[in-house]
Amino acid sequence: MTMGMRFDQGQHMSMRPSPSLIAFTEILQLTGQELDTLIQDELAANPALELRDVERCPACGDALLSNGTCFRCARGETLSRDAARDAADFDDEDLDVFRTVADQRSMTEHLMIELAAVLSDDDLEIAEFLIGELDDRGMIRMPLTTVAASLRVGVERVEHVLQALQSVGPLGLGARSIAECLHLQLARWAEVGATHPLAMDLVTHHLDDLAHGRFSAIAAALGATTDDVIAGRDFIRTHLRPFPVAELIDLQPWDRQTGPGSVAPDVVLRYGRDGGITVEIVGSLRTGLSIDPLYRSLGGAAMSASSPSDSTAGTPDTMSATDRAHIADYVERARRFLNYIDERRATMLRVTTYVVRVQEAYVRHGPRHVVPLTRSEVAEALDLHESTISRATAGKHVMLPNRHVIPYASFFRAALSVQDVLRELVDNELAPLTDTELAALLAERGFKIARRTVAKYREQMGILPSALR
Repeated sequence: MTMGMRFDQGQHMSMRPSPSLIAFTEILQLTGQELDTLIQDELAANPALELRDVERCPACGDALLSNGTCFRCARGETLSRDAARDAADFDDEDLDVFRTVADQRSMTEHLMIELAAVLSDDDLEIAEFLIGELDDRGMIRMPLTTVAASLRVGVERVEHVLQALQSVGPLGLGARSIAECLHLQLARWAEVGATHPLAMDLVTHHLDDLAHGRFSAIAAALGATTDDVIAGRDFIRTHLRPFPVAELIDLQPWDRQTGPGSVAPDVVLRYGRDGGITVEIVGSLRTGLSIDPLYRSLGGAAMSASSPSDSTAGTPDTMSATDRAHIADYVERARRFLNYIDERRATMLRVTTYVVRVQEAYVRHGPRHVVPLTRSEVAEALDLHESTISRATAGKHVMLPNRHVIPYASFFRAALSVQDVLRELVDNELAPLTDTELAALLAERGFKIARRTVAKYREQMGILPSALR
């Protein structure tokens, strides 16, 4: 056997994305606020771009035509006459969608504000670390010794900060186990006078027996009657739950709706004059991007000067070949950037129009009316690649006609309506229903899903099995 090196020449065909396609896909996946940041960076880097003022209708916010009239208001698709007059008296900033609708402060911000009143600046760093370790259900799984070692502080300081964290936010927040979560909730309920004499003992020593209905054994151990134990169980069912955050709706009381915004819609849905749903891709309400007129003229002159037929026509005598090349590059870069933004808007408009047509019942009547829809189905219907649909919708938010802002992904959650009905069934049950019974009730309402699917949804929503409810 011999070894050696050999070089072969050959032609191969392969598909590689063009630089322009890469640039467009990167812009497509940006949210509106991220796009604003990119635009500001591009304005600073490219002198051929300018930010011009756009005259807006004081009633509806649409751009005015060249003759100073509003196309939408001319068709009557606007507010009532009195409401329009009131809107015209507002300051321009009142028309900014980023200031009037999408403002939701996260639970993390709320917690840090609350903790800042009781902790020192050094301890706030520990609190921020602990908040970052909260899982989706508000529990902390990392041992405090690991936290202390990571931050190079004493365990006692970490425990002190954790106690402060557990005193704010949803009941039981920051618990390290279900038992601790229940204890924290009992303590908070006791502060407002809601107690039961057996609740603490039941949670501490008899939780397993309670879950399996061994009331007589518990009664004998506590020296109480069976009726007292059942009353304690009912108190626990009514006032406690195993996780601080059972599902996303638990965070709604911690989200405010006014003030400086942090989550803004990328798409706004409105009812038109005919009752149909109109789609608007949110952009700046008072400004627009364009190529600077001077650079446009110089860029055209530079291109003319670079042609063999006329090497100097239309260009200043003092402009060197290097200057002409730079101007031409800036103008071409600005033109490409504007094309990418226009294409992003057109793609998002096309995708959203189709999605809203499919999910119109959801838009009008709420999440119970959502229909199964996948991004691949949208891609096939619009003859686009699935990755394009993902980039056009990922991380973006939609404002519904009722002014409620939802994640774009809500349109693709096929289980949303099922979970809404499942939550209603559990909330209204007279006795704990098994997964099989829940599946049967869901089937009666038109949702034919397997028992194991019910169990999966129940676990995702933080609902305990029937034996523990």
